[in-house]
Amino acid sequence: MISVITICKNAENIIGETVSSIFQQKDETFEFLLIDGDSTDSTINTVKSLIEKYKFPANRVIIISEKDKGVYDAMNKGINNAHGDFILFMNGGDKFYNENVISNFEKIIEKTSADAYYGNTLMEFYEGKGILHDNEEINRNPIMPFIHQSVIVKKSLLEYHPFNLKYKILADYDFFYWMRMTGCKFHYEPFIVSIYDAKEGLSENNPLIIAFERDEILGIDKRKHYWIRKIVLHCTVGLIQPIKNIAPRFLLNFYFRKKKSYIKWLD
Repeated sequence: MISVITICKNAENIIGETVSSIFQQKDETFEFLLIDGDSTDSTINTVKSLIEKYKFPANRVIIISEKDKGVYDAMNKGINNAHGDFILFMNGGDKFYNENVISNFEKIIEKTSADAYYGNTLMEFYEGKGILHDNEEINRNPIMPFIHQSVIVKKSLLEYHPFNLKYKILADYDFFYWMRMTGCKFHYEPFIVSIYDAKEGLSENNPLIIAFERDEILGIDKRKHYWIRKIVLHCTVGLIQPIKNIAPRFLLNFYFRKKKSYIKWLD
């Protein structure tokens, strides 16, 4: 069984599409967990109304609404309360590509043996839409050539190595790095799993923090004279976000379409 976990807080404007895409899945065995950070808006009521609308079985729903220490703490909480053999995180604002995604994963699990299964992602940028072809054999990122909305992972591994809360953005990267280093098996299938809103995400708007966290995960920060790299990162990567904040949109579109060459642009 697959557990789909949604992390959110005060997400009344975006949670509807996410949860609707989950409840529309044709598979009749998966469970849904909503891990809410003690929302003060109508997030919980919206989800409850959708449960009634889609007549989603109550015994396959878990809703937890309480304060947490951040997104990765909430994700760990979801893992600890899930009952599935595999877990997929579909956070507020993102959604499944179609109604057959979970069924497709279940069929693949029956035919193959792996610790993680993943597919492609339809990315939505300010610059347009494109498909991230998440095949580690051709992708420039062999550690995590996917986003967590498009991968299912064995719950037992997530329990054994929970997300490290010291990382604010790359705790999932840290987890998958651990999987790679311990020889876990990944299986790729060429179908689109999720639609990911990449316009306002932490990974899009905090390049310097990402660079430092990745260096720590990979052990680069332990190298001799690392202080030189820190200066270089501040003078290069550190300028990306301030420039994005003031640059004309048409220039940003041109730059990022060129930079994101691994994206198959659709428009």
